[in-house]
Amino acid sequence: MAELVINGVDMPDPAINGGLTYAPEKIWSKNTGRVSDGEMFGDIVARKMTLKIKWNYLTESQIALIESAIYDSFFDVKFKDPRTKKYVTKRMYAGAPTYPVYDVRDGMYRYTGVGVDLIEK
Repeated sequence: MAELVINGVDMPDPAINGGLTYAPEKIWSKNTGRVSDGEMFGDIVARKMTLKIKWNYLTESQIALIESAIYDSFFDVKFKDPRTKKYVTKRMYAGAPTYPVYDVRDGMYRYTGVGVDLIEK
């Protein structure tokens, strides 16, 4: 099984050492903020997962695979939740991907440090 499946498509393995970062984020209520004595006030209404993904040394066809998987507004992402150590599927959307060009050989681009953030809906 692939480490990461986006929109039903097995993704290339993320980069080693920091290629896949899990960021469980707290979503606070509208009335959240600091009060006059400096104390924090508010309620957590949800916890949502953000996946920060980086890949190294990808080909044009791998870039096309990633781009097609994250094209839709929302899509399913299957990954191993670091808290439970079990595979979960979350409905997510993508931030703006980055595609740094590593080099060009024979008219073919290769990329390194490709990245995208996937945010739970």
